[in-house]
Amino acid sequence: MNRTVILFLFMIFIFTQAQRVDAQQTDVLSVSSMGTQTTLNEFSVHEIDTLIQYLINQTNLDTLIYFVNILTGEDSVTINDSTYLVLSRYLFHPHNDLAADFIFQTLNRFNIPTYNQNYTNGRNVFSIKTGTDYPDQKFIICAHYDDMPAQPPAPGADDNAGSVAVVLEAARILSQIPTPYTIIFALWDEEEMGSWGSRYYALQSYINGDDILGVVNLEMLGWDSDNDGLFDIHTRPIANSVELANLVDSLQNQYNLGLTSVIHNPGVTASDHSSFWNHGYSAIVFGEAFFSGDGNPYYHTSNDKIEHFNLGYYHALSKLAVATISHLAFYDMTVDLQSETNAIAIDFVLEQNYPNPFNNSTVIKYSIPQEGLVTLKIFNVIGEEVAELVNETKQIGYYEVSFDATGLPSGIYFYRIQASNFVDTKKMILLK
Repeated sequence: MNRTVILFLFMIFIFTQAQRVDAQQTDVLSVSSMGTQTTLNEFSVHEIDTLIQYLINQTNLDTLIYFVNILTGEDSVTINDSTYLVLSRYLFHPHNDLAADFIFQTLNRFNIPTYNQNYTNGRNVFSIKTGTDYPDQKFIICAHYDDMPAQPPAPGADDNAGSVAVVLEAARILSQIPTPYTIIFALWDEEEMGSWGSRYYALQSYINGDDILGVVNLEMLGWDSDNDGLFDIHTRPIANSVELANLVDSLQNQYNLGLTSVIHNPGVTASDHSSFWNHGYSAIVFGEAFFSGDGNPYYHTSNDKIEHFNLGYYHALSKLAVATISHLAFYDMTVDLQSETNAIAIDFVLEQNYPNPFNNSTVIKYSIPQEGLVTLKIFNVIGEEVAELVNETKQIGYYEVSFDATGLPSGIYFYRIQASNFVDTKKMILLK
């Protein structure tokens, strides 16, 4: 589906929704409650960026608060014809399952195929919006729904009901339009126990060979005590994770969200994005400036309530999340994230392969600051050459190459690069 077709369909969508608005009724979960009513005359668009700006503008603070209030027990919710207050989302509290039921019910209402993924102790809930052009290439926006402390009440507004609300809001907005790439809206269980929910999902995805191009994890979005708009992005040099972090930073500037990012590289592993790093997928997490000196003092306490949110800041980070997943869903990843191959290398570098240890396949990245002959070879522990991955003239730039060790036995191997006067060797471990 080309850009013109997408925009044409989106304009039809806007016109249709404008016709459906009932001036006497507003449903907080419906598209017609997106804020200001939009008509075709108000929407003049020739580029995808304008479409994304429109989607950002639909991020509704009232809807976000509605979701947070239900997940934290401020407001009641009807699930399967019974009314409840969710008093805790702690793993071993029965209301953890109520929260999952509410998430499933909400996603299902958006008419996106929604699934429960049960595993040993927990339950993930996710929806899959299949892409029109690249259905097998997927981006994930996610957050964990379980919380602390163990004893109720455990509202967990900032950690992490606010982020769950944003994933639900992104699903509500994006469910209405076609996107070239597949989007998965995922809510994980057991993050507080060691990210077991996302670990299970990521492992299954790796085993199944799923082509996950990027994961955007949301973690604690509501606290900004000094109103400076500062927020953290955590990344590591794994696949395109660094480029993904840079994209988030650029989007908050492009769409004038009034935020300032601090990129941590290497970033923390204490959340669900690291489950995907473990299998070589591109992933980041962003949230309030917890690691930059502005931590929420109500973290993991019974006083972690929405009344402590900086709502303007929370709304801005929510818009950034919608901007990020929308941007990824419409643009070719290799172009949009400014792939390293097209960047200008400033030094000779041979990176550690990833994953390492690995089973059959791993990726090796390197950079060269001048044109010349490059060789990259694999050796076993007794110095025998077992594979030659590169032997050709390369232009200045960043490169990556896959090494398939299907025919080799488990053990320690070495990979060696030579480019001009630069020579470097690193060790890797093959486990089968």
